[in-house]
Amino acid sequence: MKNKNLSSGFTLFEVLISLVILTVALTAIITVGSTRAETLLEIRERNRALLVANNVLEKYYEEQVTIGVLDGKQENGNIDWNWQLRIEETNNEHIYKLKVLVSKFHDFHYSQAQLTGFKWH
Repeated sequence: MKNKNLSSGFTLFEVLISLVILTVALTAIITVGSTRAETLLEIRERNRALLVANNVLEKYYEEQVTIGVLDGKQENGNIDWNWQLRIEETNNEHIYKLKVLVSKFHDFHYSQAQLTGFKWH
């Protein structure tokens, strides 16, 4: 009778390599999920800012306007949004350009939303 030394199963080295591969894969999945959640929150915030910008434009479409800059606040989604409306002349003397910037802060250099419309006067 021959003595066969058959071993079944995995070696310790193979188990460690598979654990390293599993760890890398799970880390990548968690990172992608986290990034996706942040992106969705940012998109929701920008949509709320766009709603504020649209509300401001709708309001001033119905009112008499003059050239200049107007500032205000509006709440949407439990956030107090700051908005700035710039009313400018265009090449046509009967049309004003209305540009709305919306930001969570008073600094409009970076705004969450920007919307431009035109008004006949």
